[in-house]
Amino acid sequence: MQIYKEFITAKNGSQIPVFLNGKTMESRYNPEREAESLYNSINEKYNFFLVLGIGSGTFINLLSQKNPFAKIIALELYQDDINFLLQNENLNKLSKNPLISLCSLESLEQTLIQNYLPAKYGNLKIIEQRAWVNENSAFTVKINSILTKTLGIISADFSVQSHFGKIWTSNIINNSRLAQNYSPSNKLESILKENNKTALVVAAGPSLDDTLEFFKKETSDKYYIISTDTAGLALLKRNIIPDLIVSIDAQSVSYNHFITNKDCKNTLYAFDLCANSSAARHLLESGKDLFFFCSGHPLSSAINESNNFQLPDFFSGAGTVTITALDIALKAGFKDILILGADFSYSKGKAYTSGTYLDSLYNKVSTKLSESEQIFSKLMFRTELKETENKRKTTQILEAYKFSLEKYLTDKGIAFTKTDDIYKLHCPSNKALFSASNGKAFSLESFISKIKSMKIDEVELLLLPYVAWLRNNKGYKNFEYKELLKLALDSIVSYNI
Repeated sequence: MQIYKEFITAKNGSQIPVFLNGKTMESRYNPEREAESLYNSINEKYNFFLVLGIGSGTFINLLSQKNPFAKIIALELYQDDINFLLQNENLNKLSKNPLISLCSLESLEQTLIQNYLPAKYGNLKIIEQRAWVNENSAFTVKINSILTKTLGIISADFSVQSHFGKIWTSNIINNSRLAQNYSPSNKLESILKENNKTALVVAAGPSLDDTLEFFKKETSDKYYIISTDTAGLALLKRNIIPDLIVSIDAQSVSYNHFITNKDCKNTLYAFDLCANSSAARHLLESGKDLFFFCSGHPLSSAINESNNFQLPDFFSGAGTVTITALDIALKAGFKDILILGADFSYSKGKAYTSGTYLDSLYNKVSTKLSESEQIFSKLMFRTELKETENKRKTTQILEAYKFSLEKYLTDKGIAFTKTDDIYKLHCPSNKALFSASNGKAFSLESFISKIKSMKIDEVELLLLPYVAWLRNNKGYKNFEYKELLKLALDSIVSYNI
């Protein structure tokens, strides 16, 4: 499909495209002057632009000249229109600029997600070429819907990075130190040796209070228990010892998951390099078996690559440890898997199952005027709630976690059912996809030496989460992007985090 039919020559000699109805995309007299007027309406400095309408590229060319380091995405409805417009020699030349992307409405979401990095570019400026918007007014709602959805996804991701960027980086450096001071756990092999059992992946949703009842009636030897960090204490208080406890939580409060008097000498711990390093140090110094893994943070992946990928990679989806625990089970070759407590909603007026560290924490501060139930309610109502089909309450974040889990299973072609709050998976052809550590020494120092010798542009992607935190910090609000990059790099190579 196309909305253009031909090019004509404007009074000043410029080639401009004509819509099917005979109207022109740009001024028939002086499109350059029109472009100048539109540019002068921009009253702030931006480094990322979305231009609605490509046309002859006159405005895009001016925008690029005035902002030579800015990223520009220019939109047309259909790829056929872009192909037609590229007959214009000036636009064809512009399209070869790596900072300029021409995209159709169909590819707008993907193009924005791949290119728009708020940590790098700051705010995005949308510029409407009036003739194009008027011509395509029937698509206004659709365009706005795509932009709202896509920018919402990007904004949510940036919000997480700006909140956790520094602590992630700090944990990665400190956990890498631990990894080089403690030899890899030989217990990693134990997961692979147990994959003839049913893997029981345990999350900490409220339904766990009920679903664990079936476990008490079964022989525990049938199961290999992979617990999320939040569910770990809940299991221990029921005298159920997990075989593996998984943690990806960067926050210092996650330390509380690992304070227990229970005998866990046979429990193996799996920690993301991003996870709380104080908790990891506590476990290692207590003689516990622990191995580190990576789950996608660019810095941890780069450190792992520099160490010949000694650490396994596990998936965390939208950022929920339940998916990571499941990914470990699948990559370890388990064929029968049950997932308990993955509610992604609040039931019975509760946020979590009984027995998590929050019970102890909130009960300690509970009074007659402020009971623990009220404190849990504040936790649940901190964001807007919506009702699910089964009359439970959920949030946008919890829904994203559920979608991420089920999409993960669907993408892998794994059939599943969910009955009585238990996911049931049967993967008869599943094979182990990771192996035990090769036992070689892990070195943070070699990675630090390597990036010291690299240009800052070469390590840019590794620094973006930390830059997001810096950009959101009032003390660095007026810093230029290059300054933020240098500050992030200096902090890493000097361990000043």
